[in-house]
Amino acid sequence: MHSDFRIEKERLPVVVVTDGGERLFGDMFVQSYARHRTGREEPFDVLNSDERFFPLAMADGLTLLIAKTGVRELEIVGDGAIAAELAGARPVTVEVTLRGAPARVGRVYLEVPYDRPRLLDFLNRYSHAFLALHTDDGVRLMNVALLERVRQLD
Repeated sequence: MHSDFRIEKERLPVVVVTDGGERLFGDMFVQSYARHRTGREEPFDVLNSDERFFPLAMADGLTLLIAKTGVRELEIVGDGAIAAELAGARPVTVEVTLRGAPARVGRVYLEVPYDRPRLLDFLNRYSHAFLALHTDDGVRLMNVALLERVRQLD
């Protein structure tokens, strides 16, 4: 059945790492526009939306419906990195350890009031389910519920 209400989406290659450590290589679907800012929708937007599942298209043609609560981290492949340099955000280099995963080093961008620019304040006020860690290899979206520790390196 054809619908005139179909929303065209782009495919973006990602690697989903499950809470159990399985690595799923596939394509995430993103809209050509974001709901709350200019530009295309990004994996960060999809993972932090209210929906509990998202589709992941696999190379064999199958599509898996992935529960966000079961995602440890999502690696953005290629040039699909999200725009991190937000106006007024301050980059901080950190080491992040997720339950069951090796420590990762990268940058987070602190969006905090100027009177409280500490990493601790940023993390305690962070309201999204996934945190973007910008590494030399790309962007990793890390499940905040699975964070064990964060150490500031600069």
